[in-house]
Amino acid sequence: MTEFEKKYQSEQNHRQNGSENRFFSVTENCNSAATASKKNLRLLVRIGKYVVLTLVVVWLIVQLKSSWAEMLKYDWKPHWFWLTASGCLYLCGYMPVACLWFLAIKWFGQKPRFFNSIFAYYASQLGKYAPGKAMVIIIRAGMISSDHVSASVATAAVFYETLTMMGTGAFIGSLIIFFFFREHAFYSLIALGVAACSITPIIPPVFTRLLKILKVGKNDPNVEKAVSCLKFRHLILGVGLTSILWLFFGLSLWAVVQGVGLNAGGLFENLPRYVASVSLATSLGFVVLISPGGLGIREVILSLLLTPYFAHILTDPENVAFQLKPEALATLVSLVQRVVSIVAEVLIYMVLMFFNSNLKHCLGSRRNQ
Repeated sequence: MTEFEKKYQSEQNHRQNGSENRFFSVTENCNSAATASKKNLRLLVRIGKYVVLTLVVVWLIVQLKSSWAEMLKYDWKPHWFWLTASGCLYLCGYMPVACLWFLAIKWFGQKPRFFNSIFAYYASQLGKYAPGKAMVIIIRAGMISSDHVSASVATAAVFYETLTMMGTGAFIGSLIIFFFFREHAFYSLIALGVAACSITPIIPPVFTRLLKILKVGKNDPNVEKAVSCLKFRHLILGVGLTSILWLFFGLSLWAVVQGVGLNAGGLFENLPRYVASVSLATSLGFVVLISPGGLGIREVILSLLLTPYFAHILTDPENVAFQLKPEALATLVSLVQRVVSIVAEVLIYMVLMFFNSNLKHCLGSRRNQ
């Protein structure tokens, strides 16, 4: 090789190395820019969540400040029978959804025990009051996991059951408001959008893709295989079971209205309004992850939806004794409904723990014999 050829080859190698360095430099810059944009997006989402929560808290403070004086003046005599009935209806409403979770685990190829599934479902309800709502998943998957049930697959079943319940609730509530209460034009428009979006995540192919995005069971290859077993008939059954829950929740809200001493009119005539109000309030409260159990969010939406209704029924002669404004009455009902649900969840948890400890004691005694 001549001196000229060596020089030419050296220049070519230098140019190639330079272009490669520029390529890797551009790639690194793109990766760093993408990482920075993701961090900025997460920061904006986090800020947005706290802004929403702050606005809700401010609204609650203002609402309570304007309504509290009226509530204190009113000689409220609670009807304990109806409040107890409300708590019982609330707990009964969870049973079909607990069965859905049990069935989902079976659909995913596991072998859960029915009693253990129901026990874990009810016992985990208090976990939703922890910020982020992840505690529900941790408690439920931890209690059901065994040699026959994978914790990762049980977690995927929790996602399926929860999304089906909330999606069905938003869908039912939106349709009821749009078709039966069109006088609320603003709510009707929101209802249309919610109805269109709420049912999409629980369609089997979409749900499978959603789990990949959320990285549920990313370290367990069996999760993807298990979730692929979902069929559209499972979707129909899930919507049917969760619809029963929202019916019972509507009945529970009606019982709370009776419990505060208000004549709410005919049950079947007003049941669609109760179902729509509680399903939309609960579903939209679930969206705000930083709000434990939808605290505040659910009360705000429930109060807004019930205020026009209470403004109408307060004109009834049997409700003349109520010296409350519709806004104050709606706030009172929403707060009482929250208290009733929490008390019911605490009591069922205590009862289940008592029976569970006694059952283990009995089984241990039999084994020793």
